[in-house]
Amino acid sequence: MMGKLQMDREWTEQNLRAFAEGAQAAFETVLLDELPQDTGWQDEGLQVSYALCNGRVSCVLHRTVRADGKLWRITMSAPLAGNLLPEERMSARERELCREDLNHDFLSGVYNRRYLETVIAAELDRWAEQGRKAAVALISLDHGAQLRDTYGQPVMDQLICFVANQWKKYFDIPGSQIVCRLTGTTFVVGCLDLDGGQLAQQMRNIYAEMPHECVTSMGMMKRVPFTLSVAVAGLDELDSAANCWQRLYAICDERLRGIQISGGNKIC
Repeated sequence: MMGKLQMDREWTEQNLRAFAEGAQAAFETVLLDELPQDTGWQDEGLQVSYALCNGRVSCVLHRTVRADGKLWRITMSAPLAGNLLPEERMSARERELCREDLNHDFLSGVYNRRYLETVIAAELDRWAEQGRKAAVALISLDHGAQLRDTYGQPVMDQLICFVANQWKKYFDIPGSQIVCRLTGTTFVVGCLDLDGGQLAQQMRNIYAEMPHECVTSMGMMKRVPFTLSVAVAGLDELDSAANCWQRLYAICDERLRGIQISGGNKIC
């Protein structure tokens, strides 16, 4: 049952409701809720958390999926034996590995939005206070919705992984150069000791050499062409060292919209 929830990509509302009904035989509580539409949704896989209530520990599984054009969250919980949370039973190494899992995107393997908005956001403020250079780039897959409609979600997942790993080849130095998946087809590159202009030029050079086709292996092999739009901003554009990530994101987002309106496939 869990394998099916993790691996299936093409859901319908009917088979999702059937899954929830069948899960009631194995879980104490099963909830299926329709969520508001959110264009920033991304598949983060099966999430696990634990709750301690009235001396009883429960394991809670939840996942958000798209079915028939709607977003749904399925939540399942069951009690565990004992009254200790799993973190209290872990060794230091096990806790470290668990944190690593929580900080990485389920699909692409690069860092996720949680890591970006907690660890990297704090680092940007610290670097700004120290007067160091840093810059971020917002990367968007052009015409993502059209690509998904044309090739399907499984092919789209492979394309997302391909794009993530193309940038990770060049920006994968913990503490100074990272790639994060922000939303479904949007990524962020963060780079220490480069200003916005330097990062933009470096990314232009990389993009010029990057393959602009992804060979996918779902069914018959396909060559899926793609282009990217990239907007860059640096700490040197800010007038203070507070809330740097939010303000850099706002600058990049405005620039990215302009690139996309003009047809995309550009770095600025």
